[in-house]
Amino acid sequence: MAGIVLLIVLIVVWVVRRSDGRFRFRPSFEAACEVTVGGQRLVAYSGHRKVIRLADPATLEDTAVLTDSRTWIRTLCEVHVDGRPLLASGGRDGVVRLWDLENRGALVASLPGHRGWVYALCTVRVSGRDLLASAGRDGVVRIWDPRDGRLVRTIDAGPRRGWTFALCQVRTGGRTLLASGHGNGTVTLWHAESGHAALELTAHNRAVWTLCEVSDGDRTLLATSGWDGVVRLWDVEAPQEARAFTAGVGPVYALCQAEAGDRTLLVAGGDGPGTAVWDPFTGERAGDLGMDLAGLLSGHGWVRAACQVRPAQGPPLIITAGYDDGARVWDVAKEIGSPPPERTAS
Repeated sequence: MAGIVLLIVLIVVWVVRRSDGRFRFRPSFEAACEVTVGGQRLVAYSGHRKVIRLADPATLEDTAVLTDSRTWIRTLCEVHVDGRPLLASGGRDGVVRLWDLENRGALVASLPGHRGWVYALCTVRVSGRDLLASAGRDGVVRIWDPRDGRLVRTIDAGPRRGWTFALCQVRTGGRTLLASGHGNGTVTLWHAESGHAALELTAHNRAVWTLCEVSDGDRTLLATSGWDGVVRLWDVEAPQEARAFTAGVGPVYALCQAEAGDRTLLVAGGDGPGTAVWDPFTGERAGDLGMDLAGLLSGHGWVRAACQVRPAQGPPLIITAGYDDGARVWDVAKEIGSPPPERTAS
């Protein structure tokens, strides 16, 4: 009898989570990234509550809260200006904001221009300098110089591709490209210096929500995923699809590289219980994060953001955020438990 009751509870939770009328109809947090404050590596995370929280993943405690954003935040990114780290944020009001975390989180610049939501931010190396790329609902990629807030370039992806949900820098063959993921399921790689398209990847069914570069020092792949729940790994240099796998039971909203001992892994989070960990170079599933009853009932597994933080001491940590009441911290090497299989040269 107890087993039947438990099964019914799990089914109800599953149905509510999967429906448009989730008991928490919006994620608590939709953005997370590593930031540096006073030489210390922290995580910044935010969402619909219109504040940016900074936390020390080692102590699991918030260290600061920035309250001046005044808009629903969908994306965060650290960018360095002459060695000084700034935090960029973007969201509902279409404005990209730059925050000086070394100066009590002071707002140092507001960069208007997007029409509608800003869904994605990333740094991109252009002519030896780190610039900031932004994109969103208007389908236009904008590249900014964070030193003075100047708009360096605009790249119009065109109406055919739809909204732009994800951005990622990809370094391959001695060059740096800017990848953008679109509502029509395509991923476009751009020459950031010229704004010209270098390559278009077509494989996903419906929107591409997330992109991630993964590199083990010898090989670099571009990971892409979204509404169809399939994670695809691309050899951009070839160019060709290296492999594909299904991460879970629903859409994938977050991808990030994870270092676990001497392994380079890929974390894939989205709808469904648990967060999958894969070896992107072999296609083998290495393990799961939060695949337990407590995680299922609390909301973990419905992940909207993931990032890696490298503390000064201890192993790299993975941060996941979504429908939980706070960000979760994972030591991936400890969670997956088993040593990696030996890889042969391909």
